[in-house]
Amino acid sequence: MQAVKSKATRIERRLWAMLAGMGERGWRKNAADLPGAPDVAFDALQIAVFVDGCFWHGCPLCKRPLPQTRRDYWQGKIERNIARAKRYNQQLQQMGWKVARFWEHEILRQPQSVRRRLRAIIRQRRRMAEPTSIAQTALERLDE
Repeated sequence: MQAVKSKATRIERRLWAMLAGMGERGWRKNAADLPGAPDVAFDALQIAVFVDGCFWHGCPLCKRPLPQTRRDYWQGKIERNIARAKRYNQQLQQMGWKVARFWEHEILRQPQSVRRRLRAIIRQRRRMAEPTSIAQTALERLDE
């Protein structure tokens, strides 16, 4: 188990490079002060991004086989990982955060889809963060 990295995995580095390539700013890596230590956190927009390893989180598409030894241990470990991720999602959502989770295989094989989803989430949260008032909205309608 010591060979398993908890920070700066190959998949996390791909996600970080993707965000940099998109020109996104205002995010930080491995936000240890938030539930689950999201791989990426946009604090101002309250967006938490996780990349879940297909084996470690039991991806239903990849269905990676369990090791031949101690199968009960590994099955339980993956089930606990899934339950923990759900708990972190709930905690972050209760704090007002939007949670985005991507599978390892999505980052590797479907980067354009990941970029589209990230852009949509970021755009939505930016719109929500914009200060608007009823009076301002009414004035804008009059100008139309």
